Amino acid sequence: MFSQSLIAQLARMTLLLIITLFGVHHCQPLLDSLAHQAMNGGCHQHNNIELNN
Repeated sequence: MFSQSLIAQLARMTLLLIITLFGVHHCQPLLDSLAHQAMNGGCHQHNNIELNN
């Protein structure tokens, strides 16, 4: 494995994060899939609230 400086590693990881966030934000099927998985995994609860008037 090649030795890299901390700055180079942080720059590479930041670029990877930006590309990933941009891809998820602009790809609706991927966003829907991740949201569905989060709800099924219990990370987010989907509660139905009925209002009685």
